[in-house]
Amino acid sequence: MKHWLRQAGRTPADLGQALGLPAAPLPTLLNELVRTNAKLGPSGLVERLCWINERWQQAGDFDPDPDVLEDQLDLLLDAIQRESG
Repeated sequence: MKHWLRQAGRTPADLGQALGLPAAPLPTLLNELVRTNAKLGPSGLVERLCWINERWQQAGDFDPDPDVLEDQLDLLLDAIQRESG
């Protein structure tokens, strides 16, 4: 997840804020993503992360390579599925 955030030019705090969390330590973020995966399934989790990524890109303060970010989202999904499985 850290690598994806770095590639997106964001921090765990940015992701925590986008997820509506009051705090953003890495374990809290991972727990929220695992909960989202359990509730919405892998496709719902990816959809939510892609939506967050699109919002960040629309902010206009960073223009990441979309192919790199897509690869990072895939890797993040794989990691979450391994943890929750």
